Amino acid sequence: MSFAPRAHSLARPLLATKLRSTGAPVPSSTSCVSFVRGVHHLLRSSESAPSAFKHSRSANRKDPFKTSSLLLLRNTAPTTRSSAPIVSIHRALSTASPASASASASEPTASEDDEPIQGTTAAYSRHLLICTGVLAKDWAKKPELSDPYHNLLMSEVRGQEVKVNWVEDESSPESQTHQGALPSKGPRHDLVLFPDNVKFLGIRYEAFRDLTRYLAQHPVGTLRPTLEKMIAANSDSINRITTELVPGSGEPITIELVREPSAVLVCVHGSRDCRCGDQGGELYQILKDMVQATGLKNSVKIYGVSHIGGHKFAPNTIMYPSGDWHGRISVLDSADAMQILFDALANGGIAGGVRERAADPIMIDRWRGRIGLNKEQQLKLYEQVLEKKNHQRLSTTQQQQEPRGLFSAAGEELYEDDGLKEQVNAQSIDSNKPVEPSAPTDAGAAEAAKVKIVFETYQKVRTEIEAKVGERILDIVKDKDPSRHGVYQALECTCGGQLECATCHVYIEPPYSARLPPVSDAEEDMLEYAVGRKDEVSRLGCQIKIVPELEGMVVKLPQY
Repeated sequence: MSFAPRAHSLARPLLATKLRSTGAPVPSSTSCVSFVRGVHHLLRSSESAPSAFKHSRSANRKDPFKTSSLLLLRNTAPTTRSSAPIVSIHRALSTASPASASASASEPTASEDDEPIQGTTAAYSRHLLICTGVLAKDWAKKPELSDPYHNLLMSEVRGQEVKVNWVEDESSPESQTHQGALPSKGPRHDLVLFPDNVKFLGIRYEAFRDLTRYLAQHPVGTLRPTLEKMIAANSDSINRITTELVPGSGEPITIELVREPSAVLVCVHGSRDCRCGDQGGELYQILKDMVQATGLKNSVKIYGVSHIGGHKFAPNTIMYPSGDWHGRISVLDSADAMQILFDALANGGIAGGVRERAADPIMIDRWRGRIGLNKEQQLKLYEQVLEKKNHQRLSTTQQQQEPRGLFSAAGEELYEDDGLKEQVNAQSIDSNKPVEPSAPTDAGAAEAAKVKIVFETYQKVRTEIEAKVGERILDIVKDKDPSRHGVYQALECTCGGQLECATCHVYIEPPYSARLPPVSDAEEDMLEYAVGRKDEVSRLGCQIKIVPELEGMVVKLPQY
């Protein structure tokens, strides 16, 4: 049977049934036929594909990609950019009925905002991203029903609890024609694997089973170290090697070490839910701009990915290698995006060689879960973190009521057990002297107890503040006094002066930088996490106490 009569006889009834079920208008018969012909052309134009549209059941069983394509054709159209009619039908099929579209476009209801967000991450152990080279705005609503490649890969790795998503990144051009590549009846795509942080180049669907066996032989945490040893011993390249996933398979696969040690995935799947497209897309751009502006493109990469689950919590992010999920990230306040970026860096980026990843997730009120944990384990971790934070809050309150030296007692306690306490307490002779609070005897004495400090924003806007001798920069920006309204909350100060973050990072330039106490090892450790750190002038505001010698000091605030 020739293709054309079959297309004319089946195309419009098949598509019309689907379109009417979604409330979308039914296109003309010509457009329907164009769509079916486009699918046929996609299959025929694949490398070594059959020259005719064979319909034998036995032939289809031998060709999973074609079988999957034909089955998925009954549900929706594959992503393609071959012709305008195909794209128009594809978008119509990917669009819900007017009623459902209105519902999905609505803002989260009050009940959704009140719904607990913790423990809403499905248990999984690894994450594969398919590099499609297609912009998110052109993605179909359900990849698993529209893309045979996605469908077959997801089916193959499901037993190993591997999550599969699309990503906008293009596959490497050389991966399509590398030496020794075997022919394929479907497309080839690069696959990025997390949390292992490696990329498989030009994987054809026929190699999915070998890939599954390869992952089973290299559990999480062992794959990248194994590849690093192989590259060091056998490869001329510094970051890739070509090998058979299964010895004797006769199919060489190039595996590349991803350059950036950290990654942030943002759901930008607008056709699945408009909140992911709008708010997720905005957060995605904010994070990319931050990385570009701070010169961190070699330390962390931002990925725009398809639906990851829980669009009612949009915008959603996943950080690797920690595997922490967050939702309801604000796109109106850059503090949320900055905290996500900071944690990504701390958990494998520029600070990767400084200290081990903290066990506790950040932004616990917006934390959804973590890779490798089921719901019960996620909720247990959440409760443990809350209990620890409450304990720290009580301890901080008690410490604030006691006289302290130049460095906070909390910072001393943090390093008490690792041999750094003496270094933290290495202060000048004057700073070791206890400060005896005394009431001023007259107005002149009261005036002498204050020092003029100037805060300068990244936009060069200056605010002059009268600071009290003995208080820290952190205390100034957290003071609700009306006279300090111009600098209130100018710094995030997430840990409250506990020397556990770098969100009170400031710049102090000469000559005032020379009048400050030397940077302790404890402060130096945290400054490794500071976004936009500058040698010699970067300091933490929680470690700077106001003294008369700092009269007129300019405290410059970083952009992020």
